[in-house]
Amino acid sequence: MKKRFGQHFLTDRSILQKIVKLAHIHPEETVVEIGAGAGALTTELACVARRVFAIEIDRDLIPSLRSLMPANVTVIEGDALETPWPEGRFHVVGNLPYNIATPLLKRFIEHREHIQDVTVMVQKEVAERLSAEPSTREYGPLSVLVQYYAAVKYGFTVARGSFKPPPKVESAVIRLEWKPDVPDAREFTDFVHQAFGSRRKKLVNNLTGMFGSLTRGQIHKSIVDAGIPENARPEDLSVSDFLRVYNLLKT
Repeated sequence: MKKRFGQHFLTDRSILQKIVKLAHIHPEETVVEIGAGAGALTTELACVARRVFAIEIDRDLIPSLRSLMPANVTVIEGDALETPWPEGRFHVVGNLPYNIATPLLKRFIEHREHIQDVTVMVQKEVAERLSAEPSTREYGPLSVLVQYYAAVKYGFTVARGSFKPPPKVESAVIRLEWKPDVPDAREFTDFVHQAFGSRRKKLVNNLTGMFGSLTRGQIHKSIVDAGIPENARPEDLSVSDFLRVYNLLKT
């Protein structure tokens, strides 16, 4: 195990099979696995998919992976943040390294035209943030970013004892299903991050100064016109609420 890669290998076969079931993979389809590790999940994926591309950054694991895997598995040595995707469309499945889970999720969003859906294990805290509802402690800019593009399903929690070595935190499996015809919105994403600049402040206070040509009164009016209570804080707004306010302010 190498600490710098955040390696915790999932060994509970019943959990591995639950992940594969949640991924809804058909026999003629292709899967890209993030972080093949020792190949336990790779083996299960190979049983249900036509083709599996297994990405692994640890070069010491590559020879054994290549020798153990069936013919429909291609093992790719590389960093999942940079490795080119295979051609065509594919499912993404994997046990995401916890230290790079958020940038990986953002990469999935950027390449969603190739990715059918995403079923991955992450730190439980991250899974709760991704699937959080407004007005909860877990709800924040990451919740809005991902939920703008995808419907998030919280699959199940995975106990620490299912791994070797056991991680210090609990894990959970989530599934992302892309919403149809959602345009890229980098400026909207930046807007949301700034809106959450201080969770204790009212939304109008966080937005004041963000749009240089607008006064506090004009921003207050846009919030009210969007149907948002004037005393609302950023965590009170749903994705659609944020979109209404953003569209009113940018015009």
